[in-house]
Order: sequence, then C-alpha cells, then structure tokens
Amino acid sequence: MRRSLLSSLLISGIVLLLGIAVAEACGDKSLRIGRGVRFKRTSHPVAVLIYLPANATRATQLQTVLKKVGHKTNSVQGAGAVSEALRSGQYDVIFTDMATAATLESEIQTSPSKPVLVPVVAEGTKAEVTAAEKQYKCFVKNPHNAERYLDAIDEAMRSRVHLLTKKV
Repeated sequence: MRRSLLSSLLISGIVLLLGIAVAEACGDKSLRIGRGVRFKRTSHPVAVLIYLPANATRATQLQTVLKKVGHKTNSVQGAGAVSEALRSGQYDVIFTDMATAATLESEIQTSPSKPVLVPVVAEGTKAEVTAAEKQYKCFVKNPHNAERYLDAIDEAMRSRVHLLTKKV
C-alpha cells in the first residue's frame, strides 16, 4: 500500500514537471519563444545599403533590426544619394524596391565593391514574384517580417561567394 502510494506520487510529480514550460522571459516580446527576430550576433557582419524610397519608416526599422544583429547598415534617400554611397562606400548587399531595382543594376555593375542587389517585393502579384524569381538570385517577398531580410542576406552572401570562387 505504501509502496503504491509512493510510486503514484512519484509518477504524478514527474508528469507535472514535464508539463511545465521552462521558458521564462523577462517580458520582452523579442525574447519570447517562437516570436521576434533571432537577435543573436552574426559572426560575419555584412555592409548593407538600404534604399526603399516608397517606405522611409520601413527603412529605418530595418536599419535598427540589422544593427541589433551586428550588420553595418546605411540608408539613403534619393537616387543621387545611392550613386554617391556606392562610389564612397563598400557594400555587400543593397535592399531596394522592385521598381527601382532595374535602374540600379547598371550603377551596381560599375561599383567597385560589386554588391548583391536584393529587391523587396512589397505587395506583388504572382506575376511580379515570378519575374523577381527569374531575374534575381534572391529577393524579399514579405517585407514585414525581419527574418526574411536576414535570410536574404545569408542567401546573397552565399551567391556572392559562389560567384567569387568561379571567377578565381
């Protein structure tokens, strides 16, 4: 009798302990499990140029997120500012909207750092998304999710390394 009571208490305790979630957050939404951005520091910081003329607030939010992760960012307004930034700085990735991407391609080809152009398809139709898939190595489909930008940076850097090893 005593042994069965002790074993039932032990089993109940184990079940109770297994049912308790051990993830206690300090209240910050970015630290909750399954939410927020992976705010771990990157081991390979990338220089990013952000040119989103249609959405300046989105550009500043993106710049803040990328800085938290550890990337070096710069955002510019105006086509002339993009040209100046490309001449004066070394960038690995450029984020721009789909409408501006085609006009920036020639400037990127003449840039000394040869950054990877990553267009942002804000609210594109299936035809626009398909065109972006065919034309560019990587692009951001859902610009409201910061993880998409981080994934696009990783993919762009993989494609850039692949291109550099082919040329050598």
